[in-house]
Amino acid sequence: MIWVGWRQQRVETLIAVAMLAVLAAVAIPVGVHMASVYTHEGLGACTGNANPVTCGVSVGSFESRFNGMNILFTWSTIVPALAALLLAAPFVLDLDNGSYRLYWTQSITRCRWIATKLTLSVAASVAVAGCLIALATWARAPLDHLNGRMSSNSYDAEGMVPIAYALFVLGVAVAIGALWRRTVPALLVAFAVYVVGRAFMDSWLRQRLLSPVKTTWLANGSGPNLNQALVINQFISDKNGKELAAGPGPCVVHASGGLFPHATGSVCAQPYPRGAHVYMTALYQPASRFWELQGVEFGIVAGIGILLVLAAALWTQRRVA
Repeated sequence: MIWVGWRQQRVETLIAVAMLAVLAAVAIPVGVHMASVYTHEGLGACTGNANPVTCGVSVGSFESRFNGMNILFTWSTIVPALAALLLAAPFVLDLDNGSYRLYWTQSITRCRWIATKLTLSVAASVAVAGCLIALATWARAPLDHLNGRMSSNSYDAEGMVPIAYALFVLGVAVAIGALWRRTVPALLVAFAVYVVGRAFMDSWLRQRLLSPVKTTWLANGSGPNLNQALVINQFISDKNGKELAAGPGPCVVHASGGLFPHATGSVCAQPYPRGAHVYMTALYQPASRFWELQGVEFGIVAGIGILLVLAAALWTQRRVA
């Protein structure tokens, strides 16, 4: 049965491998060149933007030069989802065209057929997502050293979440397919659910998976380094961190000349008034929470995916005739 299952999904597996190969063919040469430039220009000393006066121009030029790498891996996060849809297709297709009955009348039991088909799909989906993670982590290393991994273009392609979303898409596809027994509609609906779920996670839920850190500091003083953090909100406040309402009042400008957000909503050029007790407050997830956030998100998303795979298996075992 394992050999038969592989034969049935080998085309889908080869397509997924081809997508990874195209991605690697683009990312590897650029990654090698980017690592060479990073080393040659000594940007390792600018890790975390520790010295923005000295490093600002060099880092900005480097990021602009290799911004295509960010774009590439932002779009590459769709690869595990597409691969999972492809690998769910053989299971759903058998239910759609009724060929499962042929297997069940042979020496293959329902449980064996279901377990083999779904296990092969899960294993292949995890393997594709794992390859993407390895490629993204290696290719983006210089950018990660400078900017951290909390931005969406690195967070979504590294760590563990690509595996979670591959399992999620696979679970949705096989669950809908087991209920509906229509291959193309089931896969299209599963992809739509993935897009909506991913947008919800990226734009709202991820920021709330863990209680954010809240820090308040004098606006003309030194605050926390937020360069590699996931900033949820930043605003002018009183010393207790309560946001000041917009209205008449002096505009706030940092002592070094950089503009802060201000109460009046206009852009001001006067210097920061000495002795004024105006504070800044930030809500953020620090860079040190990368793996903690990844673990929580993985548990939620992958857990839903695995439960849906099991639900599809149970439904097929008990309800499909």
